[in-house]
Amino acid sequence: MTATVSSFSFDHAVDNLLADGLKADKADLVQRLQTIGECRFVNYAGYFRSGSSFGPDATVEAVWRLYEFDHRLRSMCLEAIGYIETQVRSHLAYCFASQCGEFGYLDMGNFPHFASGRPGFTWWRGKVEEAIKNEQREQSSLPSQRVSRTVGSRTPFPIWTIAERMDFGMTLAFFQGVSPSIQKSAANTVGQPDAVVESWLIGLRNLRNMCAHHHRIWNWRFTRNRVKVPQRRKFPEWHSPRFDNDRIGILLTICRYWLGRIYPDNDWSERVFNLFDSYADVPASEMGLPQNWRAHPLWKI
Repeated sequence: MTATVSSFSFDHAVDNLLADGLKADKADLVQRLQTIGECRFVNYAGYFRSGSSFGPDATVEAVWRLYEFDHRLRSMCLEAIGYIETQVRSHLAYCFASQCGEFGYLDMGNFPHFASGRPGFTWWRGKVEEAIKNEQREQSSLPSQRVSRTVGSRTPFPIWTIAERMDFGMTLAFFQGVSPSIQKSAANTVGQPDAVVESWLIGLRNLRNMCAHHHRIWNWRFTRNRVKVPQRRKFPEWHSPRFDNDRIGILLTICRYWLGRIYPDNDWSERVFNLFDSYADVPASEMGLPQNWRAHPLWKI
């Protein structure tokens, strides 16, 4: 007999939420839990708790708006990070090829920052081998006249082909493993020191993973891998005022800044503003955004 999901499955959870003071029609609340699950709903509803009970503003509609805002914010973050990831891996691949050759990724000597920790290079090379197999498999399925000459032979693919198969984790490891001169070249496209860009990539990698797994991000507070803020002397615009270094606001600002460097005609910022306008009841302060953040030098259009 096939199991089915019924409203009865959520009765206990709904009764607990109502008993704790959440204002909701029971049938409506059951439907919301059926849509996104009890744990996810409770996760967003927790913002409205005061101790063991819900506060006076805790309604099912208010909780749902937090969920909708967060869902749309994740989509916008993934879009921006996608552009950034593509730019980074493309620049790294061609800069690496110009210094180490198109097949230089097969030589550990071209990854000095992996030298003291061979497991890092071993992991990266393993991922590269997976990328090569996937590329071979895909090209072998193409019409014969379009198949690369490398398929079926021992000739490896050039680094720019491998780069197209890299996920964000591989791209970050690639950046971290190459020589300082290649790191600086990649960082220069953003106009920032390589140490700052590395911390940004780590932060964006973590954010991307959270978005991909549908975690709550709007009031996320991170205590590890905080991104570096550029020095005040050279980059005063990052300090007037400074964004909280442990909230999503700083990563949104990095996305805004980075996209402006590599994709000047984008409308991402305008769409972020539209999203915030549509959910004006969601407090921006919980995201580490200062008052009048839209007039900030890094956001002002």
